[in-house]
Amino acid sequence: MNEGIQESGTEEALPELSERAVVDEAAPLEPPPSIPARPPGRTISWLRLAYAFEFLLAVIAILALWSEVGGQGHLDLMPWYTKLACVAASAWCCVRFTAGLVEERNIWSRRTVVWLAGLILVGATMAAVTYYYHLHEEPGDSDSDDTTATAVTATQRPRILQSLAE
Repeated sequence: MNEGIQESGTEEALPELSERAVVDEAAPLEPPPSIPARPPGRTISWLRLAYAFEFLLAVIAILALWSEVGGQGHLDLMPWYTKLACVAASAWCCVRFTAGLVEERNIWSRRTVVWLAGLILVGATMAAVTYYYHLHEEPGDSDSDDTTATAVTATQRPRILQSLAE
């Protein structure tokens, strides 16, 4: 019942290494030529797509925030190119700040600080433009004769009340 398990191939001699196959310990290990070390451009291409989506999302978020904080009436008074320049600059600073966070090892590198400062500067410019249009808006003619309420005071009592008092 107990038959010995035969190991196949243990008696064959191992082939000798040729002189070319000897590994030099001082030489760095290189990957075989058929397997690339890193796929070229694969990581960068999806990051570009992510940054493009972030830019579009930032444009929507900045317009919504500016409308809520600054007031839609003030935004309506501004020319379109002012809003376009401010929103595009702010969204660009957001994307570049994010790229600095992703591509640098430290969170607070020179690159991230510069783009955050740019974002704050563009935000201050947006606030100044909104304040300018707030100061220079024309008052509307909402006080016309048709909608004005008139206060009336009675100086004499009505006759019914006078007769009841006597």
